[in-house]
Amino acid sequence: MKIAFIGVGGIAGNYRRSLKQLERPIAAVCDINVERAEAIATEENATAYTNHGEMLQQEKPDVVFVCIPPGAHTTQVAEAAESGAALFVAKPVAQNLETAQYASDAIAAAGIINQVGYMARYSDITVKTKELVSSRKLTMGIGRFLTRMGASHPWWGKYDVSRGQMVEQTTHVFDLIRYFLGDVNTVHAYGIKGVSDGIADFEECTVCNLKFESGAVGSITSTCVARAHDSFATELVGDDLYLKLTHDLGLRGQIGGEGIDYTGTEAGYFRQVEQFIKAVDANDQGLVLSAYADAVKSLAVTLAANRSLETGQVEQVAE
Repeated sequence: MKIAFIGVGGIAGNYRRSLKQLERPIAAVCDINVERAEAIATEENATAYTNHGEMLQQEKPDVVFVCIPPGAHTTQVAEAAESGAALFVAKPVAQNLETAQYASDAIAAAGIINQVGYMARYSDITVKTKELVSSRKLTMGIGRFLTRMGASHPWWGKYDVSRGQMVEQTTHVFDLIRYFLGDVNTVHAYGIKGVSDGIADFEECTVCNLKFESGAVGSITSTCVARAHDSFATELVGDDLYLKLTHDLGLRGQIGGEGIDYTGTEAGYFRQVEQFIKAVDANDQGLVLSAYADAVKSLAVTLAANRSLETGQVEQVAE
């Protein structure tokens, strides 16, 4: 299996460590930063490129990891799919639906294995929660992502590149709640800017209400200016059912009067890569829990939330 990377900053290091643990070498890396590309290539004993098209043509990889900021997405994913490579794409998959849909169409046409890095779908507590709720109807989802961003993320606070916290970061919460409650019809969001100097040029505190196709409702809160206990958490509600999933791998609550108290050990960062490699080896898309086309739906929800921030109105989620 010949593995290549498009983009080797930030989250790429996490995927690289997982591949090393799986004893899967990386053959080639591409980054617009030539020094970074060469440094990572040296670490991985790989070939360095600064042009992804050249890398795809020269290396003909079997697998490509795409790890670039939302604003950098153009045709990289589509071209990798057209080359026949299986794809693992870091979230969010783009900063607009036109780019994401173009890539999704290319993936579908190529028929290649594809996965997006929504690691929370692969965690122990998510797997356990799926088992517990099984066929029970969920009627409400509550989520939050409360953190304080620092200077180590040079592009993150720029709306032109990241499209804001809901699109780039809280997308994990939006996606996880979608995983349990299904597709979203409409959203209504509010936010506030200028809370802290130098962190972001977009709303640093937001709230977003959701209405699901099933009739369920949801609410997701975000901030990038304050650290909080249980900063990444999801709560699920149904008839005589309440479950809370936290970033420290805790799952607490009750179902039918029976208490639930479970602690996981796998957050999903490693397992998502392991599962992807298994899917590629078996040529089985059914092993993937976070397909690209589904990730486009999560992007559509967060982009609708951004529109609602601007209009102050309830916004329809694009299909």
